[in-house]
Amino acid sequence: MQSFLHGALLHDSGYFHVWVSSVNNVVFFNDNEDKAFFMTLIQDNLSPREKLEELKVRTSGHSSEIDLLAYSLTETGVHLLVHTTRKTAIEEFGQVLLFSYQIHVQQRSLLQQLPFDTIFIFDKLAGRHEALHVSKEIHLLHDEWRYDRYSSIGFYLDDRRGDWMRPYRLTSLFNAKPKQYLQFMKSQETESDRVFEFIET
Repeated sequence: MQSFLHGALLHDSGYFHVWVSSVNNVVFFNDNEDKAFFMTLIQDNLSPREKLEELKVRTSGHSSEIDLLAYSLTETGVHLLVHTTRKTAIEEFGQVLLFSYQIHVQQRSLLQQLPFDTIFIFDKLAGRHEALHVSKEIHLLHDEWRYDRYSSIGFYLDDRRGDWMRPYRLTSLFNAKPKQYLQFMKSQETESDRVFEFIET
């Protein structure tokens, strides 16, 4: 797997927007079963708990290096927002996800050619305030974003929890109050959209 990094890297750790897209905007996920399988890959590779033996997924051990802050699975790709202590861990994590998903797709649909390149692209962000705004962009990728099953919006608005998901780095910016994040999600791109940049914890 290859990875392309946009922007200068001044430190090995930080916030990153990570994504992979299908080729020529073809369908990345055939149906919800494919999305559910990909979500299982993410959960198993970022959970600090031991994986279930029946799930034959390669162990990555990235739970101590990668905090998943937001995600969205769309028809044409995957978007992740992470904080990592080691940027190369992103490449390793991405390789595990795409390699395992490639096997799943080939076994399920017997495709001769994958609908996606095995390439993750990632941008390093300036800090948690920029990461907060990227979380909004990721969640708004869905038309019915408020109740989408395959994005992390429930962790911000509905008290959804999981040991593989750690949005606290961003939710601390608005004191973990869902109403404030919902207002932020519904706001237009104005100066009021930057309100959380002045909240420190």
